[in-house]
Amino acid sequence: MNTKTKVGFIGLGAMGRGAVGNLLANGYGVVGCDVRPDALDWLRAQGGEPASSLAEMAGQVDVVVCFVVNSQQTEAVLFGDAGLVGRLPAGALFIACSTMDPGYVRTLDGRLAQHSISLIDAPVTGGAVGAERGTLTIMGSGNPEAFELARPVLETFGARVHYLGAAGCGAQMKVLNQLLCGVHLAAAGEALALAKRQGLPLDLTLEILCSGAAGSWMLADRGPRMIAGQFDDVTSAVDIFVKDMSLVLDATRESRFPAALAHAAYLAFLGTASRGLGAQDDSAVTTHYEIAARTS
Repeated sequence: MNTKTKVGFIGLGAMGRGAVGNLLANGYGVVGCDVRPDALDWLRAQGGEPASSLAEMAGQVDVVVCFVVNSQQTEAVLFGDAGLVGRLPAGALFIACSTMDPGYVRTLDGRLAQHSISLIDAPVTGGAVGAERGTLTIMGSGNPEAFELARPVLETFGARVHYLGAAGCGAQMKVLNQLLCGVHLAAAGEALALAKRQGLPLDLTLEILCSGAAGSWMLADRGPRMIAGQFDDVTSAVDIFVKDMSLVLDATRESRFPAALAHAAYLAFLGTASRGLGAQDDSAVTTHYEIAARTS
């Protein structure tokens, strides 16, 4: 691949925009699709090319990066009405960066191979900030030769690009990653809700916790939002963690592995969503503990 390569890009949310910015900065052309007109306006302003349909995109690229929410959206992008399958050229690479069920990913790999499309299973971690800075960690898997073809694209927005093996291994690693992220985030919300209940100075509490052994990336990143109680500026929604922790629990059941902390975190996110906060920033999980404290 060279600097004149055009890359198709689907999903111009917070993570996708950061990745697109790095692709453009590294000389790639970007042909983008998103269901939101404002996202396409943003892409045009950055120097990318909005596509009016997936079919229009497919006629211009042989590499597609997909940053949609889940396997259902991925399925629609590929096999839905006017989807990419049957329109992408033979030998195309489909780079799936979404968090998805490993079983679905393994099946998808074989289905795409029947259409001469190589699946690169490449979920990411590092948040919207990491996507913007090009410092994401990428958990890659798939055909090794195809993965090496995709590597230059991945390295524009990933500082650490790891190859784990056959398709589905990346998805398995992302499930493990989300187990820890979800537990860390729920624990941060619980700790700060307790500090609030006890009347501790919240800004100083957060500073102390982040400076010592109790610190975590989730606490440092989400803690200020929890203290402020402002959850409208969404980088990742509560509903995303309901979905991701569901995948974690599916994996633990399949492996017959007891995961009490993961289950407790799942219930915290589910409880938060059940109060109508599913579309709010995931830092709103702290309200689950605050409400429990008020009713105890």
